[in-house]
Amino acid sequence: MARRHQLVPLSAGTPAELGRAATALADDLARRPAAPLAEVAREVALREPGGPYRQAIVAADTTEAVRLLRRMTPGAEPAAERVVMFLFPGVGDHYAGMGRDLYRCEPEFRYWLDRAADLFAAELGTDVRTVLYAGEPERPAHASGIDLGRLFDDRADSSALDETRLAQPVVFAVEHALARLLLSWGIEPAAMAGYSIGEYVAATVSGVLSLDDAAVLVARRAELIETVPPGVLLSVLLGEGRLARYLDDEELWLAAVNGRELCVVGGPTHAVERLEKRLAADGVANVRAGTRHAFHTGMMTPLVEPLATLVGTFRLAPPGIPVLSNVDGTWLSAEHATSPAYWARHLRRTVRFHDNLTELWQRPGAIALEVGPGRMLGSLAAQHPDRPPGRPPVLATLPGAGQRTDTAALLDVVGQLWQAGAAVDLPALWREERL
Repeated sequence: MARRHQLVPLSAGTPAELGRAATALADDLARRPAAPLAEVAREVALREPGGPYRQAIVAADTTEAVRLLRRMTPGAEPAAERVVMFLFPGVGDHYAGMGRDLYRCEPEFRYWLDRAADLFAAELGTDVRTVLYAGEPERPAHASGIDLGRLFDDRADSSALDETRLAQPVVFAVEHALARLLLSWGIEPAAMAGYSIGEYVAATVSGVLSLDDAAVLVARRAELIETVPPGVLLSVLLGEGRLARYLDDEELWLAAVNGRELCVVGGPTHAVERLEKRLAADGVANVRAGTRHAFHTGMMTPLVEPLATLVGTFRLAPPGIPVLSNVDGTWLSAEHATSPAYWARHLRRTVRFHDNLTELWQRPGAIALEVGPGRMLGSLAAQHPDRPPGRPPVLATLPGAGQRTDTAALLDVVGQLWQAGAAVDLPALWREERL
């Protein structure tokens, strides 16, 4: 199926020249409204000189393109050299139908999603495509911002996508395919970070794990989690230091540090209920995540040994692209990347994503790009105290359920990356190498 929206990039040496180029293209398209916008966009991209002043529009047809071009107001700031940092979310903001338009219209995305789906089918006995794309998205759109209850959201309801054994493989498959699509367009990350299962996507893109091995690991990890007794995760508006006095209960663990004043605690239901009463008495805001299991807590300890045994059968390699470690909070070393013990304890240890973002924002010219559904990680990145002055871009690749089409949203982000100065192979957007 043909792409329903097109990215039209324009650049020039000065803002005035860019304005004239936009007017000239708008006048040309107004004279030939029946012109196929895909051909026009491709022609423009092929002759695009890559000047420092840049603007891009995303339109469905020439009529919309003319309207957007006439409204274009060239900015006063030229593009600067930028590097892109991929952020891969965990489960929580996933929804039925995510990536549907990309699967229909983008051969590269479809190729990689099909590959992962076939591998997962061999492990799960279920084709994740039928779960992902059976029917229209069911979840309502939600506002951006830090939603405490969605950090580890893996809710159990009537949807198969809320089962851990399917939710995690689906999220992995979509995020991996999306990363491969971006790579095919010349958008190469300088570094990557993933949240929980998202680190497995980062490791696979970086070459630590092959896709074949990653599919086995993700599928069996998810199935092992289902064997653990139920637990609860509680998001708490306290920093790690102030939270410490509440963790004197041996049945509670620090599951994640997501912000200077935002942590997640987990444990059995009765232990979390005790904590809720203490926090309420002290006036500390908190909210449960809709999970059935307390990921990244001591409740996962029985899974460490079987996971280590499983990963010991894989061939692991040092990261080809730098990856941030949830476990260590800093860069994943070659020693840890190639250690089965690291990947086994990853499920048991605290997710130190706040520290990951501290490292990310040390990279000069960094743009944070959330590669997956939702805006949770982007919200954490945008509000991080070490985000440099000038507010470098924080972008999201997939819209929420019921929002703009996947392709239009992704092309808009690609345009923003290019406008900011990140490397994008514009002509590659019109190559269909997987057909």
